Amino acid sequence: MIWNKSVYDTLTSCAALCDETATESSRSVDIENWYRFIFLNLDCADICRQVAMLYVRGSENTRLLAETCIEVCEKCASEAREFNNEKARQVYAMCQQTIMSCITILNMAPHMDLDKVQPHKNTPTSLFYGIDLRDALYN
Repeated sequence: MIWNKSVYDTLTSCAALCDETATESSRSVDIENWYRFIFLNLDCADICRQVAMLYVRGSENTRLLAETCIEVCEKCASEAREFNNEKARQVYAMCQQTIMSCITILNMAPHMDLDKVQPHKNTPTSLFYGIDLRDALYN
């Protein structure tokens, strides 16, 4: 899969916006009207963040999660259209952008026929030299 920074940036931006929107919406006085919107924003943020992590490390499972991300973003965008405020419009636009980025991911990876897949050999450890997750885990 070829690295495309704008795809990663879109995924992480959507995650940040949806997290922020869920937090703001949970402070609303009429919160019972916002429940579905809040939960869909949280789901959207989580799935976008996961797709971004898989994408950045070139995981073979990125496409699987990208398909799910499209579905969740569609639900989140649809729910955002029900509300008439600026934040909901931003969520709608960001989810639409993220859907396009996930489609880009799906188009990047070759479609594999499971009957023709060769058994995997052991991954060489040299592939992992230089990967240090301590900063990500402890900061």
